[in-house]
Amino acid sequence: MSRPSSPRTGWLAYYDELVGVWSRRTGNRHDAEDAAHDAIEGLLKADASVALKARSYLFQAAGHRLIDRWRRQARVEHVPLDELDDADQPALLDPESPVRAARLADELAKVLAELPPKCREAFVLNRIEGWTQAEVAAHMGLSKNMIERYVMRAIEFVRDRMHEHNR
Repeated sequence: MSRPSSPRTGWLAYYDELVGVWSRRTGNRHDAEDAAHDAIEGLLKADASVALKARSYLFQAAGHRLIDRWRRQARVEHVPLDELDDADQPALLDPESPVRAARLADELAKVLAELPPKCREAFVLNRIEGWTQAEVAAHMGLSKNMIERYVMRAIEFVRDRMHEHNR
């Protein structure tokens, strides 16, 4: 079954379909429209070879923008323990817990020191400092893809090494 022809041309021909699909997937028309507008802006800034594949580009770009938005919304604000009210401080029932926490921090520092410098920097900025991968990429002058690889490599390395230390 073919789609009915539309008097619109170029990216306009795909706009309603794009917003409709992402509205149904996300349950939020506002977010779908925002993602569609961001994707269209990217398409208009792209070179002519991308414009020839406008429909697939728009759907893929809108999907990526929605995922980025969900990740940003899901990020939880970290509050240092010393900034919490006394009533909100976790109770220390075990007198050994500060010693175990200090050992764990020392082990983590040793494991991080074993990582290559760029991999360690990407991991610390992204996972410990809470920077987005785009922010880390801009700071380090690398691509977002490279930062993602560094962070994943570091996560696997840290996980494996910390399991070895805890055996």
